[in-house]
Amino acid sequence: MCIGEQICTELGDNPKTWSRHAPLLPPAWFDGELNAFAEAVRSAAAGDLDKARLQLTVVRSDDLRSWYGDHGEKAGYFRCPHFGGRRKRPSPPILDPIRDTRSQEELVYKRDGYRCRYCSLRVIPGVVLKLLSRVVGVESFCMTGPRSRRHGAAVAFRACADHVVHHASGGLTNPKNLVTACWSCNFAKVD
Repeated sequence: MCIGEQICTELGDNPKTWSRHAPLLPPAWFDGELNAFAEAVRSAAAGDLDKARLQLTVVRSDDLRSWYGDHGEKAGYFRCPHFGGRRKRPSPPILDPIRDTRSQEELVYKRDGYRCRYCSLRVIPGVVLKLLSRVVGVESFCMTGPRSRRHGAAVAFRACADHVVHHASGGLTNPKNLVTACWSCNFAKVD
C-alpha cells in the first residue's frame, strides 16, 4: 500500500510523467484478467455454470482487489498536490427526480463503448456483475460486503457513470454530463 509513503509505486516518482487525463493507467496484466473474466461471464450466460465457476478461479481476484485497494482508488492522494485542487470522495450519482438511473447509465456505457473515458479500460456494468453473482452464487462471485470478500473483478472492472461537472457544482445527471468510468478512475480523480 502506498498511503503514508512518499511515492506511489504504480505512479512513479516523477509527476511530469503522470497522465493529466487518467488518474492511474491500469497495469498491462489487467487485459488478460478481463479476458478470463469475460469467458466466465460468457459461460454463465450460456448456462454452463460449472465452467463459469471454474473460470472465475482462474482470474487473479486477489491481485485485482489488491491493486485497486492499494493503488487504483488512492492515486488521487499523490496527484492532488501536483495538479491542484483537492481530492474529493465522489458520492453516488444523485439523479434529477424524473430521471431513471439504469437507463441513463446504459446510454452512457453504450455511447462510450463500455470503456473508461479516462484510462480506456474495458468495463462491465454493475447489472451484469449482479446477475453473474446471482447465477453462479456469492461463494464463486461476491460483489458486495467487505472488500476482502469481493471478487477482484467486481472492483477492478466495474463501470460507473461519472459526472463531468459534479452534481454538487450544478452538473445534471444526463448523458451530456456523464462519462463511463472504471471505479479506479472515479475514486482516484482529483477535482
